[in-house]
Formats: sequence, C-alpha cells, structure tokens
Amino acid sequence: MVTPESHTVSADHDEEIRYRRVEEQRFVPFQKSRETLFAALGDSSWRVRKQAVEVVLAAQPDHGDIHQLIALLRDEENAGLRNATAELLVRLGSRVVPVLLDYLHDTDHDLRKLVVDALGGLGGDQAQQALIQALSDPDCNVAAAAAEALGTAGNAQAVPELVRHLEQNQEQFFRFNLLAALGKIGISGPLPPIIRQLVNQDILRRAVYECLGKIGGDQEAVELLLEGVLSLLPSVCQAAVSSLAKVLPRLDPAEQDRVRDRLSVLIDQGLLDQLTTLFSSASPVMRDAVIAILGYMADSRGVRLLFHALTDERLAADAQQALVALGDQAIKAAITFFPETANPAERAAVCSFLGGQKDRQVVATIRCGLCDSVPEVRAAAASAAARLNDAELPTLVAGLLHDEDAAVREAALAALRRYADVAPDLITAAACQMADAADSEQRKGAAQLFAALHDEQHIASLLKDEDAAVREAAARAAGTLGHTNACPHLIMALVDEDPDVRIAAAEALGDCHDTAAVPALRLSLVDRDSWVQAAALRSLVQIAGDDALADILMLWEQSDEVVQLACLEALELLDSDRGLQAVSCGLGQRDGEVLKRAVELLYRHNHLLLAPWMQHILCHPDWDVRITAVRACSAFPEYEKLSLLQMALGHEEHDLVRAEIISLIGTV
Repeated sequence: MVTPESHTVSADHDEEIRYRRVEEQRFVPFQKSRETLFAALGDSSWRVRKQAVEVVLAAQPDHGDIHQLIALLRDEENAGLRNATAELLVRLGSRVVPVLLDYLHDTDHDLRKLVVDALGGLGGDQAQQALIQALSDPDCNVAAAAAEALGTAGNAQAVPELVRHLEQNQEQFFRFNLLAALGKIGISGPLPPIIRQLVNQDILRRAVYECLGKIGGDQEAVELLLEGVLSLLPSVCQAAVSSLAKVLPRLDPAEQDRVRDRLSVLIDQGLLDQLTTLFSSASPVMRDAVIAILGYMADSRGVRLLFHALTDERLAADAQQALVALGDQAIKAAITFFPETANPAERAAVCSFLGGQKDRQVVATIRCGLCDSVPEVRAAAASAAARLNDAELPTLVAGLLHDEDAAVREAALAALRRYADVAPDLITAAACQMADAADSEQRKGAAQLFAALHDEQHIASLLKDEDAAVREAAARAAGTLGHTNACPHLIMALVDEDPDVRIAAAEALGDCHDTAAVPALRLSLVDRDSWVQAAALRSLVQIAGDDALADILMLWEQSDEVVQLACLEALELLDSDRGLQAVSCGLGQRDGEVLKRAVELLYRHNHLLLAPWMQHILCHPDWDVRITAVRACSAFPEYEKLSLLQMALGHEEHDLVRAEIISLIGTV
C-alpha cells in the first residue's frame, strides 16, 4: 500500500531528476519499486506520471497489485493520480476486469464511476455485461457513465436494456447520456414509444432529435424531425435539420418522394427562411445539412441557396450535383441570378456552373462574364468558355490574353490551349502575336500555345529567346511534343547558360523516354550545378533503368547533398544489391538528410547492411537522425532490437526519441 512516506519520488523539486528516478525503477524488481512507482503516478508532472505508467505496465503487476492500484482511485485530492491510474488499469488489459467487478457495489460512488469508466475502456463481453448491470446503479452519475460507455462501445445487444432504463429512470442527466448512447450505437429501426414521448419534453427535445439522426430510418422518424425544422429555438431547429439530412438517405424511394412533397409544402410555411438562416451560420455541419436537404427537395425555389453554396469549395460538388438534377430550371435560374447578384464570387460560381451547358442563353451569360469588372469573374468565365462549343467565344477569350490580371490571363491561356483543335488559325495568330511581344510573360504563354498546336519550329525559336524564363517555358513545352520531335531541341537546351533552363530540359527528356537522350544526360551528370545533375540523373534512370547503376554509384561518391539524395531516390526505384552495398559502405561518414534517407532505404530493402552502423547512428548528434535509426531497429530480430533500443534509451535525452524507443520496447 502506498503511504505518505512512500512519496519519495516527488520530494525532489527537479522534474528531470524525478523522471529519471522513475525510469531507473524499470531495472528494479517490482516488489521493491512498487511504492516509488505508485507514488509517481500522482506526481505533479505529467511527464513523470506518464513514465510511471509505462514502467508499471512493463512490470506486469499481479492480482494484489491491481487491488492496490484501484485503491489509488479513492484519492479525492489528486486528479492526476486518478487519471494516471485509470489509464494504467485500462492498458493492463482484460485480466483487470474480474478485479474491477469486485468494486461495482462499493459504497464510494465516485470509485464506482471510475471503475465503470475503466470497464468501458477495457471492453469485452464480461465488461459489457457489467456495464449493463451498472445502468441500474442508484447514483445517476454512475448509471450515466455506464450508458456512455455502452454507447462508445457500440454495443448493439445493450439497446433493449438502454431503452428499458430510458423508460424507467426519469433523471434528465441520465436520459441525456442514454439518448447519446443510443445515437452512438446507431441502429435504425422502428422507434421505441419512449422516444415519441420524450420529444415533447422541451429540455430533451434537442437530444431526441440528435438521437433520431442516428437511429431514425422511417417515415415516423422523419415526421418527428419535420416538426422540429420550423422550431423557433435555434438549437432545436439545428438538431432537427442536421438529423433530417442524415435520415433522408436511409429511406426507400417511395418514402423519399413523400418527404419531398412534405418539404415542398413546408417551404411555403417558412422552411426556406429557416434553411437560409442556418446556411448563413459558421457551422460546416449545418451548411452540409442544408445543402443535402435542398438536394433531396429538388425544388427550384432553393436554387439561390445552392448558388451561394457553389462559392464554398467544400460544398461546391454537392451543390453542383443538386443544380444539375434540376436541369433546365437551374440553368434558367442561373441566367437570371447572374446579373442580379452583387457578389463577385457568386457570379464566378454561376459561370463555372454554366460552363458546358448547351443553351444559347448560357453563351450570352458567359460573354457577359468575360467582360465583367471583377477579375475573378472574368477568369471563371474564360474557364467556362473552354467547355462551350461556340464559334465566337475563342476570339473573346483571346482578348483576355492581355488582361491586367495575371489570373485572368492564365485562365484565358488555359482555355485557348483547349481550343487548339477547334480554332487552330486563331490560336496560331494569338501565339505568334504573343511570341513577338516585348513582355516575357507573353512569350512564355506563347510557348504553351505552340505546345498545344504541336508547333515544333516556333518552340525551337523560343528556346533561343533572350529571356531565361521564356527558354525554360519553351523547354517544358517541348517535352509535351513527343520524343521524336522534342529530343533534339531539349538536348540543345541542356547546355543553356541558365541552370533553370537546363533543369527543365533534363526533366522533360525523362518524360520523352527517348534513348537518344542518354549520352547527353550522362554529360549533364557533371554539370556545374548540382540541381541539374540531380534532374539529369532522375531522367537517365527513367530512360536507361538498370543501365544507369554505374552512373548512380559514381555520383554517390560526390559530397553534394542534392545529388546524393537523387542517388537514393534512384536506388529506391532500381532496388539493386550492388547499389545498396555502396550506400552501406561508409554510411557513418554521411550526415543530415542524406543519412536519414540512406537509413530508410536500407531499412526497407536490406536491414542487414545497417547492422554494422546502428550503434553509431543511434548516438548521432541530430535527434531526427536518431529517431530514424530507432524506427529502423524494428527490422531486426527481437533480441537484437531490444539490445539496441535499451542501449539507446540509456543515453537518450530527447523526449520524442525516448517516447519512440519506449513504444518499440513495449512491442518486444
């Protein structure tokens, strides 16, 4: 038994000393360390308490020790002690359950509640049966805790008992917890009569509606919820709407049709106003529910809310689906809504919705969008125009290539790339005009248009542009032409004076998969810029595969981190024993990110090559390297893993690394 005199671990004011004293008990027989550890469970420091839990857990306390642990739960003054002990009891597992059962009828109701909480955390048939019995506990808090635990466990077999106690125990707090438990279990079916009775109690109405969202699945549940959606009490209305959105998908098609008719009637009674108010709230849950209900309603009177929802990235897909389901009604409403709304985000959303719709009035609206005063709307209209089959739109979109806003210019450029097959003459004229522009951004855009047109000659010309950024864009554009046409131009770009151009050319050659590029890429492996070397190596591996191994091994011996990381990426793809051997050789001389990635590579592919270096790396000065090595220990046999981890724990001072070690030791 822990006595006041046994709290020696807490006597020292230095938290670190107390922490280490607890850790030292790991190597002391439990009968000698027990009082120190039990006292540490109530330490003022959460770190010390947490460590005490881990050490006691590793010691595997016996039946008598568990009784002493339960006795610690009686301490009313030390919440940390109770919490740490409760956590420990749960983590000790199912063997604790028979001991806990002895305390279910203890005279201390606070202890009974903690025991119930522990049984809920442990789970298992024996614990669940005990929780069902605890529903009858004379103390409301204990009974409510039992209901909560049964709900958290999702125990379907407990539903009849939960319903019976819901009828018998009239304590409001208990009923709140029990309704929540039924909701967590979430088995839908015919509603118990008590649910219909409780919905008429103002204090429980919200809880009943929240429960119905989980267990309701028929017309009766919907009718109860429909009574709540028009409630003037915001919390009740919110619960009813949220739950209605959850119940509707569970109904069969015929029931959904009946509900749709009822909702249509309720719109005239104020439902749309309620939904509008709820949608304007900051709650994502409520906004989701409103859009779901509008989708089921399929009523044109709700389209304006759906247009508002299009501006919310999270809701846009559902709103779009609901609008599409409305067909021509939604299109006509969108065309009317566009000039009426003063909100630019909504006008942009309407443009996005109308893109692809086959209607002359749609095209007229998009034309208006292309001339809108707000850049966001012009950009959305340009993107929508690319999905419309109208002969005049490409010319209007081309006019935006010189827009004052960069996002609009980018959207117009993307749209024109899609028009390349439809209006090649127009796109060629636009691209040539941009290629002759003084603005380098325009010339970069020209490279993209020429790529869409598969115009090799104009791209080759831009590869000689005076501006490096234009040459880089042209190199990336050349990569889209296909290996036959692109390769010669990209090989020339590999010797460009600007490293970004050389990087773009090297990367594009990898996508071309043309073996003619291999000699040029090998020359780039000795480029003066390490990023160019790395890009060339990645592309060489894409094209040459295993034949690039010698190049990888040559570069691995270089001291540049960027290139070495590229070598490790390449070896991950090739999975070569010879390459892994090269990485292992001299591993102790590596450092930083290279060392971390090398350890991870060997851990995944051949952990035996790590063995000679593990003790060295586990003592590395960088904690993130050490934690990588600790995780790699899991690849070794159990006895070797334990030996390495215990050695590492003895000198480790970083909390995250220590926690990782302790976690892995617990799995041995």
